[in-house]
Amino acid sequence: REQGVGTIGIRVLAGGALSGRLERHPTAIPSVAPIASGPDYASDVARARALEPLVAQGHAGSLVEASLRFAITGEALSTVLIGCSDLAQLEQAAAAVDRGPLSPAALASLGAIWRSA
Repeated sequence: REQGVGTIGIRVLAGGALSGRLERHPTAIPSVAPIASGPDYASDVARARALEPLVAQGHAGSLVEASLRFAITGEALSTVLIGCSDLAQLEQAAAAVDRGPLSPAALASLGAIWRSA
């Protein structure tokens, strides 16, 4: 920011793994290389499911919402790129961003999840 350069968060949903679901949208590419820390997409999905307490505790309505709101939390990223397979996914993303950044309580919960993983 001080240098007048922005930052871009790319694939902030880890190619769909942060949805917590193995099944892919019919128009999405059928197979995605892992982007998180697992050796394959299924491992990334399983790891994403560990974040479900954020939803259970009411911090977000879904893992996708939690992921998008995490991406806009703080000032590190100037732009967040997501991949949408249809209009409903785009509308879901817009609604998530409209809810604003994750709360401090959600971030504390997230920190506890990370420490226990």
